[in-house]
Amino acid sequence: MAFLGGALYITQGQAVDVAGINCFAIRFVEAAAFLRVLNRGELSKVRFTSVDRWLLIFFGTYVSVMLLRTGTLDKYAVGMAVDGSLVYFTFRSLIANLDEFRDFMKGTVYVLMPFTLLMLIEATTARNPFAAMGGVPEVSYFRDGNVRCSGSFRSSIGAGSMGAAFMPLFIGFLFDKPQRTWAAIGIMLSLGIVLMSHSSGPLLATIAAIAAWGCWQWRAKMRTVRWGIVGSLVGLQLVMKAPIWFIFSHISDITGGDGWHRSNLIDQFVKHFQQWWLVGMPFDNTGDWAATQMPWGGVDVTNYYVSVGIGSGLISLVFLVVMLTKCFGLLGQGLRAARQLFTMELIDEAMVWGAGCAILTHVVNFFSVVYWDQSYVIYYIHLAIAVSLSQYLLIAQLGLEPEMELNISEAKIEC
Repeated sequence: MAFLGGALYITQGQAVDVAGINCFAIRFVEAAAFLRVLNRGELSKVRFTSVDRWLLIFFGTYVSVMLLRTGTLDKYAVGMAVDGSLVYFTFRSLIANLDEFRDFMKGTVYVLMPFTLLMLIEATTARNPFAAMGGVPEVSYFRDGNVRCSGSFRSSIGAGSMGAAFMPLFIGFLFDKPQRTWAAIGIMLSLGIVLMSHSSGPLLATIAAIAAWGCWQWRAKMRTVRWGIVGSLVGLQLVMKAPIWFIFSHISDITGGDGWHRSNLIDQFVKHFQQWWLVGMPFDNTGDWAATQMPWGGVDVTNYYVSVGIGSGLISLVFLVVMLTKCFGLLGQGLRAARQLFTMELIDEAMVWGAGCAILTHVVNFFSVVYWDQSYVIYYIHLAIAVSLSQYLLIAQLGLEPEMELNISEAKIEC
């Protein structure tokens, strides 16, 4: 809970410069937490899955390809890999079963309450209380007359994305009557954060999470659902005059926001494939991709997938997609294991389903934002939770005690 509190209540204005590297306050939290799990031997109990390995492969490839292209270690790339690894493996160690996850989510409600209240103050006054710590503007931005609240995050999209990602996790606890009160409060807090951000990306991610929960009744037939989605996308491509990724532009016509910019960014990314596919390309070379340019000369890359491709080529983008695919595959195995265990209850399956919905929320968010502030902490926490819960159910299916050694190849931990 201290880790989550550090991510939500300390802005990136709290930082010190060490050898030219910005050491934000959250990085000290990361280091302290990682040292804690090392010191207590909790990290050594983590059994690696294919998701863990592919995540490390993705980080290693991203940094290596950028080194190959530029001839120097890119500080941003190294920071992304180190931050992501520390957060992910810390929470792989700290949340290893359903009880620990339940306790974490109960505590999250209490952590979100003051944060939501501070955002409400920002929404009513157009002044951000977190500005006292620096790193965020004192006067909030507006869109169509509405305050775009950002809280401790550097953009309203970051704050809204955080609320959107926590919302489906809370929904899972509605299946257990004793947990419903605090779960309902968590849902309201999360939705409040999304609405006060007035950002179309988090709103679209929230809709995706609700749609994913709408598939709960078909959870045993997800293969059919997935092929149905693929068929729907193919059908849309056949009837649309523009490529399928311009669906974001059409959605923004209804919800508002920068949907056309997101669609155009993907379109330019595809058209310039020859320039970036091998080892990426300098971000400065994207200046002609849109009508506006950022201060450094490039386009505003508001898409994580595009950012990975430009920064480190097609191989890194493929490895990222493989890692996410492995995660969903492992979640599917965990859900099947839960249905086969007589000791498991419906709430147990619902908690894991909620974790999968949270990962889907981030996957959708990645089309509209790059987690460039402490938002990455929330993403890697949720990724670690999804993997740990799935693995826990698979181990329980085998009838093994958590302390027993496990042969991964025999335990179907691999996706």
